[in-house]
Amino acid sequence: MLPTTIEDREFQKFEDSPEGPIVRTQSGNFAKRIDETSASVNYIGIAKIGSSNADPVWQIQKITVVSKITSTFWADGDDNFDNVWNNRASLTYL
Repeated sequence: MLPTTIEDREFQKFEDSPEGPIVRTQSGNFAKRIDETSASVNYIGIAKIGSSNADPVWQIQKITVVSKITSTFWADGDDNFDNVWNNRASLTYL
């Protein structure tokens, strides 16, 4: 299994403001989904407990391994909680 880079208990998000970068932290328990699609592709999704896989409330990562190089990509190129877990394979990852 590939390493998980999303912590279960605390998330940090950096935002720009007129005063400079702000770190917003969300703590709590989250549901986690791991789809080990193949030896070289895995998806990791997190959302609040009780979230439906069909709701646009998931933060999704795609982790790939090519020639022993592990890379992490984010759905839509960001770490927002606005993706549908059921659509993970067809999303754009940057």
